[in-house]
Amino acid sequence: MLMQRVGLRLCVGMLVGALAAGCYPGGIETVSQTDLVATFFQKGVDFTANKTFDMPDSIVDIGVAAGATSTLKHQYDTQILAKIQAGLVALGYTRVDATATRPDVIVVVSGITVDNYSAWVGYPWWGYWGWWGGWPAGYGAGSTWYYPWSPVVVTGYTSGSLFINMIDPDLATPQPTQAFSIWAAAINGMLEGTDAEILARINTNIDQVFAQSPYLRTQ
Repeated sequence: MLMQRVGLRLCVGMLVGALAAGCYPGGIETVSQTDLVATFFQKGVDFTANKTFDMPDSIVDIGVAAGATSTLKHQYDTQILAKIQAGLVALGYTRVDATATRPDVIVVVSGITVDNYSAWVGYPWWGYWGWWGGWPAGYGAGSTWYYPWSPVVVTGYTSGSLFINMIDPDLATPQPTQAFSIWAAAINGMLEGTDAEILARINTNIDQVFAQSPYLRTQ
C-alpha cells in the first residue's frame, strides 16, 4: 500500500495493521503489503528557489530516543542514500559539499528500531546529527526540529521505518536554533523482512516518495 501526500496540518495517524486488514482480507503474505508512504510539506514554500543540497552519509537510529539499543540495519545505508540522492538529482537538485559551499537545503535520513514511534515531534536533534560538519552556524546543543505541520503526531510507525527530512536553513523559525523542515517523508517498516525484500522495497518505496512530491522540482 503506497500512500499519501499530506499538506500542512492534515492528520495522517494511521495504524498499518488496520490498513492492511482492510486491503488484504485474505491475509498478508509479504512484509511489503503493509508498506505506507506518507509525505508532508510546508505550503507556500517556493521549492523552485532551492537548487543545491547536501546530506550526511549515514542513517541515524533515532529510536534510541525511546531508550532502545540501536539495532538499525546499516548495511543498507549506501543503497538508501544513493537512491534518495538520485531522486533529488532527477528533480533538478545538485549536490554540493556543505563544508565548502552552503547548500540551499540539507537532507537528513533516520530510522527507528522500536514500534509505535511518535514522529514529527520537535525533539533536540544535535546529539544525533551534530557530528556532521556541514551544518551552518547557528545550530548546536539544544537545537530542535520545527515541523510546520505539527501538532500532527503519528504514533503508528513500526520498527524499521525510515524518515527523510529536508531542512531549509535560511527560513526563520519561531525559536532560535530550530531547524525548519519544509518537506518530509516516512516509509513505514521498510527495513523489515529478508535482504531481498528490503532491497526491492528500497527502490519501490523511495520512488513513491518522489512520485507523490512533484512540487519538489527546482523548475
